[in-house]
Amino acid sequence: MFHPYLDVEYFCTQTDTSRDNMIKNRQSMRSFIAFLVTWSFIILTVTGIILYIVPQGRIAYWINWNLFALDKTQWGELHMIFGGLFIGTGIWHLYYNWKPFKKYLSEKVSGHIKIKRELVTSLLLTFVIISASILRLPPVSWVFDLNGYIKDSWITSPALEPPFGHAEEVSLAALARRTGLDLKRAETALQQNSITFNGAKDTIKQIATANNKTPKEIWQLIQHLKTSAQPQQSETLTPLDVETQHGGSGIGKKTIKGIAEQSGVDLSLALERLKAAGIEGSAEDKLKPLAEIHNQTPIELLKIILISDYKPDDQ
Repeated sequence: MFHPYLDVEYFCTQTDTSRDNMIKNRQSMRSFIAFLVTWSFIILTVTGIILYIVPQGRIAYWINWNLFALDKTQWGELHMIFGGLFIGTGIWHLYYNWKPFKKYLSEKVSGHIKIKRELVTSLLLTFVIISASILRLPPVSWVFDLNGYIKDSWITSPALEPPFGHAEEVSLAALARRTGLDLKRAETALQQNSITFNGAKDTIKQIATANNKTPKEIWQLIQHLKTSAQPQQSETLTPLDVETQHGGSGIGKKTIKGIAEQSGVDLSLALERLKAAGIEGSAEDKLKPLAEIHNQTPIELLKIILISDYKPDDQ
C-alpha cells in the first residue's frame, strides 16, 4: 500500500491541476483587466464629449446646468477618475500581455515592416499636433474654436449671464454691495416671493438650493432693486469687504503664498493667523482643498488671512 504523497501518478495529477488553476486564474485576470480598460475608455469618451460641449463655468453653475442628474463638476470628476483608471489598467494590461507584445515587437524589428519609418512619422505627427495646439494653428485651432462656439451657444440671452463670475458663491450681503442692490429691499422681496433663508450671510447658491431654484432665478427676483446711496468706505477691512472684493474670483485655486503676495500680507503672518484659527497649512497649499479639510470655504480662510483676529463666526 502506497502513501498518497508517494504515489507518482497522484502527485502528477495534483501538479497538473495546480498548473491548470494558475492558467485559468491568469486568463481570468487578463479578461478582467481587458474589460476594465474597455469600460474606462468608453466612459472617458463619453465624459470627454460632454465636457467639450458643457457651458462655461460661470453659466453652468449660475443656471444649475446638469445632464443625466450630474453637474459640470461631477462630470469633470468622473473624467478624472476614469482617466487615472485607464492609465493604471493599461499598464496592468501590458504587464499581463508582455510576452506577446514583446514577440510582436521582435517580429517588427526582424523586418516584417519598416518600423523606423512608422516610428519617425508618428513622432513627427505628434510633435506637429503639440506645436499646433500651443500656437493655436489650423486645423487644431478649429477644434478649439468649435469648442468655444458650442460653449458660447448656451448663452441665448443676456439674462443667463451672472452679474460677475461665480456670483452664486458670495453671500446675499456681498452680492448687494458689489452690484449696488438695496439689501433690505432685496431681503423683503425674497420673503414676499416665499424664498426662505437664514439671513444675508447665506450665499446665493445656498438660498437657491434650499428653495429648489437656480441662482439665476434668485437674482431675477432682486436685480432691479438698486440703491441710490453710495457705499461707505471703511478704513478697517471687514469680512464683508473681503467677500465683496474677492468673492467669485476663483481664490480657491490660489496658494496661501500667492494670496499673501497679492494682498501684501507677510506669508509667515498669514500662516500664523491660520494656525491660530486651528488650520495647519503650508505656503503651497491651495485655499479650496485646505478649506474643505476644515469644513470651511475659501473665502472664510481668506478672511482669516487678511483680517487680524477674525473668527469664522464673525459678522
